[in-house]
Amino acid sequence: MNRHIYNIQIRVLICKEDGEYVARALELDLLGYGKTEVGAVEELKSAVEAQISFARKMNDESLINFPSEKSYFDRWEEAQMKAMKMEVLEDKPVRLQAVATFITFSKEELAAIRQKEFQKSPLVCA
Repeated sequence: MNRHIYNIQIRVLICKEDGEYVARALELDLLGYGKTEVGAVEELKSAVEAQISFARKMNDESLINFPSEKSYFDRWEEAQMKAMKMEVLEDKPVRLQAVATFITFSKEELAAIRQKEFQKSPLVCA
């Protein structure tokens, strides 16, 4: 039986650190920052698109599979279970330290990313 997956989901852990939101793509160990959760996820989605585009341009699949440390996966699982407990049991006293969510790329979005030319940006030194 042949099976084709047309959408991909990447787990995202969102935390607030030093007054800003940080979104981490667990499967790619990429970060996005923002004043809001939505802003951090949007920046992260752009970083993921750039990484996929770059891996495609370089024809190097090793540039895609670069997972975060196990502790971040553990934190994602904990946040996911706490959120389910809050929703299912209506246990509102549970305090979330992080939000577990996904970013999803459809078949059409992936096709567009594969067609996108990776743009080199000028090097910036601090």
